Amino acid sequence: MKVAATQIPLPSYPANRNEYPTPFRFGHRFETSVGQRLASEGLMIPIDLVIATDGMMYVLCRSAAAPGIVPRNRFVPVDLDDEYGEEIIPIIDGKPQEPGKEFLSSPVMCAMDSEGTLFSTDEQANVVSMFKTTGETIGWWGETGDGPGQFNAPAGIALDADENVWVSESRNHRLQKFTRDGRYISGWGEFGAGLGQLDHPWGIAIDPINGTVLVADWRNDRVQRFSPEGEILQIIGRPGSGEGELKRPSGVTVDKHGDVYVADRGNNRVLLFNPRGMFIESFRGDAHITEKGYRKLLANPDALRFRDNVINLDVEKRFVAPNAVKVDANGLVYIADTGRYRIQVYRNRAVALSPDQIDPPEMHPDPVVY
Repeated sequence: MKVAATQIPLPSYPANRNEYPTPFRFGHRFETSVGQRLASEGLMIPIDLVIATDGMMYVLCRSAAAPGIVPRNRFVPVDLDDEYGEEIIPIIDGKPQEPGKEFLSSPVMCAMDSEGTLFSTDEQANVVSMFKTTGETIGWWGETGDGPGQFNAPAGIALDADENVWVSESRNHRLQKFTRDGRYISGWGEFGAGLGQLDHPWGIAIDPINGTVLVADWRNDRVQRFSPEGEILQIIGRPGSGEGELKRPSGVTVDKHGDVYVADRGNNRVLLFNPRGMFIESFRGDAHITEKGYRKLLANPDALRFRDNVINLDVEKRFVAPNAVKVDANGLVYIADTGRYRIQVYRNRAVALSPDQIDPPEMHPDPVVY
């Protein structure tokens, strides 16, 4: 077990700033919101999502609008035009799960490999399950326990460049690495609040530039970065609700520039940090009703009557307990607005500068923040 549980401050990360590109940031533009609170063709407790190479989102839902009729654990395929595909419901022993008696009843987070296989963690069954986007249940692996390869409340899940599967465990306070078929490779972690220690870790991400592992250290109100071998490299954020502060962070992702997005669930927002851990920008939600939703409202007398009593439209835009954030290769940022039953999508307008457009990073020290 490799843990650096010391209070000695970490050196600045990264030591070599040339490792990351230098982006010229223009901020983020709100693009659209996707999702409706419906029993079918809709989202209920959208807790995480993945984006396929064709742009289709597969949204992992943890609840159903029709309890006893629709299983709680399901993937909902949806695109940016708010068009839905057939839901993916786990099939056990050749039959769909019986609502209310699901084996896979408590999904937490998900990932997708290069072949389009969907992976998701389940914190009650203590397994990682696998599905095809056509709906077929491939199977699952894992067992309850605290030994190598065992789980106690698996939460975050991510695949590295070699498509090994990384899983965080909220109740074993550690990270583990597996092959895609569930063979244990390595792991580390211990409970605590010191450097390198974890307290109910949740979402995890792999930095696409150098393969380092970032984890949302949920109860410690921070994000920690580790080497693939478990060496603590960086702490991002600190407890609180101010700029750059975190309260119960649940999801984390890293874009192609090395910028770090954190779902700051307890503060109802998403924060953006640069690779050195400096706060850059916050998102609080900008959703507006789509044309499809507008037409549905006009055709629904009950909804129109309810709408007549709404006196503050501003709150409708805002996040409520955003649980996860993902980015794609085209600069789109997808935020699971869990408490609002939707996905909010932003476009990152940053561009990477070439070496002839800007002086080397070492000539630009970090600004002093007062």
